[in-house]
Amino acid sequence: MEETTNVSSPENVQTQPSGNLSKRTFWMYPLGTVGRDFLYMLFNSNLITFILFTKTLTTAQFTSVSFIIIAARIFDAFNDPIMGGIVENTRSRFGRFKPWMFIGALLTGLVVIAVFSVPVDGWGFIGFLAVMYFLFSITFTMNDISYWGMLPSLTSNERERDKLTSFAQIAATAGGAVAGFIIPVLAIGANPLGGSAPKAFMII
Repeated sequence: MEETTNVSSPENVQTQPSGNLSKRTFWMYPLGTVGRDFLYMLFNSNLITFILFTKTLTTAQFTSVSFIIIAARIFDAFNDPIMGGIVENTRSRFGRFKPWMFIGALLTGLVVIAVFSVPVDGWGFIGFLAVMYFLFSITFTMNDISYWGMLPSLTSNERERDKLTSFAQIAATAGGAVAGFIIPVLAIGANPLGGSAPKAFMII
């Protein structure tokens, strides 16, 4: 069944992109992913560093971390298309994408805060990390799928869409690069934030 063209509906506005891209959208949409990719880099690329400098684990426990990460990657192969289908079939007054972008951002933030703040060690930490890692995969995918899925709906002008895509990719790269540079300096450098690596990661 074809979608209606009643432009008064927020859902139809989102699925019927205009030809002109506002300056506000051109700047704000890409800048939104600076923080997203900073957070992603913090969790995925600095997690092992966080564990090494803040946790006391046996060899078996540390090895378990690798299995958790591998299992989560396999889970993502199923999680991504499922979430894509959920987003595509969402109907709300805010459209398909915005609700999942907001929910995903909020829940991902809470998951990351918990991982870097809850004072637990040993097998307790391994069990906690397993749950949190899979939750991160789910919540970040909520935001990520809806974020990039929203892009084609913002403008029907192919040239403007290409410019917006390039800008968003640059912003994403910048967010990851900033995280890759400052997190090691602030967390495990000579003068970590808060005076110690655990406090530094918690603050970040």
